[in-house]
Amino acid sequence: MLWNWIIAGGVTMATLIMLSVVSIGVVLERLVFFKEIRRATETLRAGIKDAFDRQNYDAVLPQCQASESPLAAMILAEAASGHDADSAERAMMLTMRGEMARLKQYLPILATVSSIAPFVGLFGTCKGIISAFSDISTQGMGGPSVIAAGISEALVCTATGLLVAIPALMFYNYFTKAIANLALELESYAFKVYRDLQQRPAGSP
Repeated sequence: MLWNWIIAGGVTMATLIMLSVVSIGVVLERLVFFKEIRRATETLRAGIKDAFDRQNYDAVLPQCQASESPLAAMILAEAASGHDADSAERAMMLTMRGEMARLKQYLPILATVSSIAPFVGLFGTCKGIISAFSDISTQGMGGPSVIAAGISEALVCTATGLLVAIPALMFYNYFTKAIANLALELESYAFKVYRDLQQRPAGSP
């Protein structure tokens, strides 16, 4: 059934299948990447909390240097800016932009797939209808079988184009929203860590 569907769609289906494979690859890669980022962030936050509980403040920055979490880069940027809160905030924001770009890597591919897949399907639709009318012009109105192949190609391409575009758009919106939420969460926590480090008691390690 699936193979017949692909054959009925004609050459346009090859492009749609390629777009689908690329889209699935991006989604799987980003899901794994975000899982690793969340795990690294949770580990770092637990380590920072433990360091603060033990008042071992000097252990915070080494933990950040060893972490792959965006939170680590933001805290290190703040710490490197010195004691000026405004400079620390600016450094953190600049670093956060770079980290968000890392998180958004490959997402434009999903946006592109969701945008062009329906048009590729529409191209197949037009091609199928043209084929159907071409058959009519050469063979005459010999019954439904004359135009069935062309109409089938048209409908299959339309459906496949939407089938490829809709999940790509859904995951693009999901990742975009997840990144925005993560940015707000990390920004707040990074500045809190910076403030706590600056306000540590004199003589504390």
